[in-house]
Amino acid sequence: MSEQSISFPPSDGSRWRAPSRYAAAAATALAIVAVGAAGCGGDSNSDSVNKQIDSIQSQASSVQSQVSTAITNAQQQANSVASQAQNQVQSVQSQIQQQNNQSGGGGNYGY
Repeated sequence: MSEQSISFPPSDGSRWRAPSRYAAAAATALAIVAVGAAGCGGDSNSDSVNKQIDSIQSQASSVQSQVSTAITNAQQQANSVASQAQNQVQSVQSQIQQQNNQSGGGGNYGY
């Protein structure tokens, strides 16, 4: 079984920034490098360079898609964990309330 990590939004109220912008930046950088390389060859190499550019752009698109899927899965998993935690809190609160009701409210503790 592989280990999975979950990234939660920061607790200080700041906005959580998903890593997808880094994937987009990487894809853009790859495309720029590929376009720059296209200008370095003669016309006889243009077909080969264009194929390489297409390949790089396709790979970058695939990486973006994989990152997006990973983010969606992580968000769903985080939501599930948060929901389970909330259910546990409610269950404990309910148990405490039941115990208080059974013991007469526990108000003054004999004082």
